[in-house]
Amino acid sequence: MNRFKYPLIATVGLSLLASSTSFASENEYHDADPRNSSWRAAVFSDDEGELKLLAGGGASGLTSEISQTVGFAEYYTQSENARIRGAHFDSFGGVYVDVYRLKDAANMYTTGYMLPLGNDDGTLFFPSLNYTYVDFKTDDLADVLNSRLSLTGGYPPSLPNGVSSGQIKTLLGDSEAHMGSVNMYALHPWNDTHFSVFNINLGSSYSGAEMQVANLMWLQGIKTKVKDKDFNIMFELKYDVISIQNEKLNFDETSEEVTASIGIDYRF
Repeated sequence: MNRFKYPLIATVGLSLLASSTSFASENEYHDADPRNSSWRAAVFSDDEGELKLLAGGGASGLTSEISQTVGFAEYYTQSENARIRGAHFDSFGGVYVDVYRLKDAANMYTTGYMLPLGNDDGTLFFPSLNYTYVDFKTDDLADVLNSRLSLTGGYPPSLPNGVSSGQIKTLLGDSEAHMGSVNMYALHPWNDTHFSVFNINLGSSYSGAEMQVANLMWLQGIKTKVKDKDFNIMFELKYDVISIQNEKLNFDETSEEVTASIGIDYRF
């Protein structure tokens, strides 16, 4: 897999985008707008039967008349992964934090700056620049690998005592990674009831374990009402790639996953 060498290209691209659009500032926010602070609860089911449970909300006017403060949590029922996100938007744009726990793999801590932009056809763009600290769970990764080796016939002669946490750290190149990434979130309302969302994220480490990530997401939503309550019915398609290398050990591992989900989002 080719490594992502993107920082200069991404910076130029964001500058060109900003030059052709205007700052997006509205008093009423679309349900798929990251600045929307109304309370919500959602459930998604993917093609493997895993449920994603989501709940959150926020408040407006904490630092100015136009400010929006938003937070929500996610939980995945089969993998037991969990995620907490929070953001604050004002006239300067938005700053946010994202804590993502990947069970038996890593904890990821992200902070970033987001710039809301809009154009004449109603499309909203939210480009962002981010920093992520990845803390690999080397003990848990060793336990998972040892369990898999046991299920496939035991430990090989080269690993008579199984895999240790130290060996996982050596294989990864480090037990942590510092990453920079760029993200583009775009929302297009087709009319009062139909909307589309596209998101792309590209990241690469500059310190610690050598790794790259890429995430693509497309979402199609339909807004409806049930007894005067707003519901969004959404179909989501995601493509995720993680690549880790260690040139000294000639190690290069890439993981790819495609996930299709359908869900319902309820707005209080």
